Amino acid sequence: MTRLSLVSAIIALLLITNAVHAQQNCKVLLPRIATLYTGPCKKGLADGKGEASGVDRYTGEFKKGLPHGEGTYFWQTGEVYKGEWKKGLREGMGEYYFNIMGRDSVISGIWKDDLYIGEKALAPYVIGYRSNVGRMTFMKMDKDKFYVRYKFSRSGGESASAMTINDLLMQGSSGTENQSYNFTGFENVTFPFEGKLKFLAPNMTATANLSCEVRLTINEPGGWVVTIFY
Repeated sequence: MTRLSLVSAIIALLLITNAVHAQQNCKVLLPRIATLYTGPCKKGLADGKGEASGVDRYTGEFKKGLPHGEGTYFWQTGEVYKGEWKKGLREGMGEYYFNIMGRDSVISGIWKDDLYIGEKALAPYVIGYRSNVGRMTFMKMDKDKFYVRYKFSRSGGESASAMTINDLLMQGSSGTENQSYNFTGFENVTFPFEGKLKFLAPNMTATANLSCEVRLTINEPGGWVVTIFY
């Protein structure tokens, strides 16, 4: 071997060694695919299009050490998911292939927080019916607590229901009814949540009471404050 060939071989060996060392130091944060990773790295974490394996295997896009973007996940048990990911969870459009009772099956549609929610995305909330009620606003205040709280507004000013409305009747598909000076509603609910409210409120000239009714559905989990303007 010539001196030039020897130097070239040493350089190639060093490059390969550095590449292997870089891959070993590039972490994947999902334990089931964290044994071996090949692909680009950023600040010690898998970032870009690569492949990771362990008990299971994933090939596709990574961000900050987690599947993020387009990718395909292969479970050890044979199931396969092809589609969109967000922070290590199935999120967006995707197809899930599996076998049930010896027959190949597939679920296709929208995924959120690693759960299948249907063939098309559900609206966060839906107003099913309203009578003698103006506009309504829905504000998601908390993603880790699960409640639906109502406020009532008259001429742009929020006030306690006891001061402005009468004969309030609430129904909720889940949760525990709770009332305070600032709001009334349901705590510890499960979603989708279906709610119904009936109450009496004065008309704009305060010469008569109007019978008001609202029916709504909230699909997206979280802590919601619904303001009803009448």
